[in-house]
Amino acid sequence: MPGTASSGGRNRKSRDELALAGTLRTDRHGPAGGDEPPDPPKGRPPTPPELAGHALEEWNRMVERLEVNQTLAIVDDAALYQYCSLFGETEDVQDARRENTALVATLQAAIARNDTDADVDLSGILAQLVKLRQLDAKYTTQLRQGHMAVRSYLVEFGMTPSARSRVKVPPAPPAEDPMAEFDDKTKTDAKPA
Repeated sequence: MPGTASSGGRNRKSRDELALAGTLRTDRHGPAGGDEPPDPPKGRPPTPPELAGHALEEWNRMVERLEVNQTLAIVDDAALYQYCSLFGETEDVQDARRENTALVATLQAAIARNDTDADVDLSGILAQLVKLRQLDAKYTTQLRQGHMAVRSYLVEFGMTPSARSRVKVPPAPPAEDPMAEFDDKTKTDAKPA
């Protein structure tokens, strides 16, 4: 049963630990090398045509970042699409909240100056102000939930400080020595003919 020693469960042993204990069974634990998942095909997924605005901008930013990190795979398209759509929706809510805040400030200033027309009912303005405040509270909740959901996607892509330590990046190919060609040429020239 999986778990921790303090919860009554046992921690999973690695293949090496099972082999060392003499309890490795290929019918149960799979063939050698089965612990590592296969590497997905590397590459840039096509940009979904449905994305626009903030979501499209974030798609382009994330694709560039994941390519630099060498962690972008073609099969990431669905998760990346979901992340970018959620990011775009969260930014749209933030924009709406900014507009709402500006409208609240304008109404409060008008009430403070008391420069409303005689035809305008002050109680109606106050009712609108209350509705706008309630809408602001709704936006705050939506933003908080959106930010938490965006963060979970960023963790999946290894784009947070703690998640970066868990991302496997293939080793970079060794850099060519610019002097290697020169050294080879001098060695062949130095041989007696």
